[in-house]
Amino acid sequence: MLAAPTERSLRLWRGFWQLLYLANFLLILAFWWRGTGSAITTGASILTGLGRLTGLLAAFFILIQFFTIGRMPWLERAFGLDRLTRIHHRSGTLGIVLLLFHPLLIVTGGAMASRTGVIARLALLLGVPAIAQAAFALGLFVFLVITSIVFVRRSVPYEQWYLVHLIAYAALLFSFFHQVAFGTDLRQRAFFAYWIALYTAVLGSHLLFRFARPLALYARHRFTVKRVVRETHNAVSVYITGHRLSRFRILPGQFMVLRFLRRGMWWQAHPFSLSSLPGDALRVTIKDLGDFTRGAEAIPVGTAVLIDGPYGIFTDRADITRNVLCIAGGIGITPIRPLFEQALLQGRKATLLYGNRTPADVVFGEELKGIAQKSGGRYIPVISKDPAYPGEKGQLDAEKIRTLVPDVLEREVYLCGPIPMMDAVTAALRSLGFPPERLHVEKFEF
Repeated sequence: MLAAPTERSLRLWRGFWQLLYLANFLLILAFWWRGTGSAITTGASILTGLGRLTGLLAAFFILIQFFTIGRMPWLERAFGLDRLTRIHHRSGTLGIVLLLFHPLLIVTGGAMASRTGVIARLALLLGVPAIAQAAFALGLFVFLVITSIVFVRRSVPYEQWYLVHLIAYAALLFSFFHQVAFGTDLRQRAFFAYWIALYTAVLGSHLLFRFARPLALYARHRFTVKRVVRETHNAVSVYITGHRLSRFRILPGQFMVLRFLRRGMWWQAHPFSLSSLPGDALRVTIKDLGDFTRGAEAIPVGTAVLIDGPYGIFTDRADITRNVLCIAGGIGITPIRPLFEQALLQGRKATLLYGNRTPADVVFGEELKGIAQKSGGRYIPVISKDPAYPGEKGQLDAEKIRTLVPDVLEREVYLCGPIPMMDAVTAALRSLGFPPERLHVEKFEF
């Protein structure tokens, strides 16, 4: 079992990464000031100097993008992949904005200094190979931004989104060549050495943890599909076994990124939560969403599996109180189920509210009932779209939660489900005066 870090250690790790980020940001500003900023004397030099600064900071924020999705365990455990993804998006937006200002300021400043037109200055600069490479890289980055916006609005499948985003590696490569060949500030030996070290650290970490680590885990454990079991009309469970599986360190509530090495699937990687306590097999449960998930039931026994992970901070490692309330909706039961069972095995008072549209949508119904009866917990399914259902009906709103769990304000709450349901439950808990530091959420949309 993975040792659970304390909340204090998590705060220390967050502080370390935030301090490292600030130190690098300030160091870049210091090198820029030493090489360019201190020599600014005219309007043209102001524009050119700011152009160089925006270029350096654009590269820095784009590197932050790569670093935050590089799946370094120590970084992910401190912030969680959900928060890192938000940082990734914000860094990318800031990087692209600065990247667009960079040539605008450089060209305008150069035109003022040389007393030529902006168009003539731009044409002259584009004749330099290193600058032409930079223009190509800028075009690639802009293309990525546009396709990302289109893909989000049209709900394009993950596989297409992932393939297009591979272009980011080419864009980063071309922009790097431009920096080392044409970057005025990088002529400082110390700055050049630092810049190379920064790129090496970020890209090395990215390659190590995102690509090499899953291969190393596979070499150690030889993960394979043990069996596939249909749970409901739209959900199947995949059991994965391997050598020395007890040494694979994962906590209830965490997830793994899986790549099934079979024809038509090997190039796709998807995140799935552990849906039972780890034992002689790792179980993930997959809902049919119409893309890769539609073929999950047909995965042959014996299929090799690359596992990247585990990831996630949706665990009990930062709990404040002993009593637990788990709230799940739909397939959001997958990370909730092992957390519920673990709490009961620890002798904690635990209740599970599980919302679904119809009884046919309930996953692990008999399993959860057995766990609750065996260990003295409470499992309460709540159905919203079947008036004939004999049990609890309706929505998991404030009144329902307060009625079913009168001591809700004294518990830790774990929440996972569709985003609208999670938003509604979060608002309901807030209206009850529930302390936000004891609300733990897991979102499936990154």
